[in-house]
Amino acid sequence: MKYITGLLSAAVLALTSTVSWAETTNLLINSFLPPKHTINEKVLKPWAKEVYKATDGRVRVSIAPQSLAAPAAQLDAVTQGIADGAYMFHGLMARNVKLSQIAHLPFINSTSERSSIALWKTYEKFFAKVDEYEGVHVLSMFTFPVGPIYSMEEPITSIKDVQGKRVYALPGVAAQMMEAAGAGVVAVAAARSHEVISGGTVDAFAGYPVMDARAFNTASYAKSIVDVPGGITAASFAFFINQKKWDEISEQDQAAIMRLSGESFAARSSVYDQLERDVRAGLAKDGVQFIEADAAFNDELHKLGKPIVAAWVANAQSLGVDGDAALKYYIEQAQGSQPAK
Repeated sequence: MKYITGLLSAAVLALTSTVSWAETTNLLINSFLPPKHTINEKVLKPWAKEVYKATDGRVRVSIAPQSLAAPAAQLDAVTQGIADGAYMFHGLMARNVKLSQIAHLPFINSTSERSSIALWKTYEKFFAKVDEYEGVHVLSMFTFPVGPIYSMEEPITSIKDVQGKRVYALPGVAAQMMEAAGAGVVAVAAARSHEVISGGTVDAFAGYPVMDARAFNTASYAKSIVDVPGGITAASFAFFINQKKWDEISEQDQAAIMRLSGESFAARSSVYDQLERDVRAGLAKDGVQFIEADAAFNDELHKLGKPIVAAWVANAQSLGVDGDAALKYYIEQAQGSQPAK
């Protein structure tokens, strides 16, 4: 009798374990940035732990130990099932995702946290209905701190200082701004910028924040850094999950995940603001000169930026979105008020 009871207990335990395993959804999130990058250590990993807790262990999130796809292939990797989720730079999605490029527009951003929340809220209010992210469910959006202009020679304080120079620029608005200024631009993904900058083929670089200049080992090549009010651009990203994988998750757990995503996930970008301050302070101690663009240089840059802003508004209008209203709303959320220019 004890033998039979023991068998029944073992069978029940095995059945329980099988059911528990079957109810667990494992999500593999790809990250193309280095494993020790702040996005992995202080954003994605804490979020993953909270998702596990909020779903009582029914959804387990893991971060791939190394990138499973190139920066430009994140969306394809997720829709093809190579990874269940990922984040991707909007600048590399410009062909199909036009509305969320709003955060890249010049002179409209503030802190990473405020801009990230502004982007998510603007997406929800104006862009989500257009459904530009085919095959995935968008979990959140976020931006990095604004990108300044780095000089490897004399400080860049006017458009003349850029004309005729070779400049690495982040693909998208930063590259467009530098081209409009008369520079010869090399535009590749930020993760590949070191090979361009360290090779001595450019005189300056622009577009990504100082924290990333350190992460990509390019900060040491800068002798001076010029800050433009509102930034010449801010790198923004979409964070998404394969739609079919998302549909496998219960409505209860989907709701729990979204409570930790959306605006809540965007607010985690405050860690980038702190990191940016810390890295800037360290570079200043090392002798890197930080310069605020003066009124004349700022005016020159604003003139170059107007056609870029107008093109985004026109794109939004063609997609059935009130571009002017969306832009005004974004600026209000990011900066608190309509800027002078």
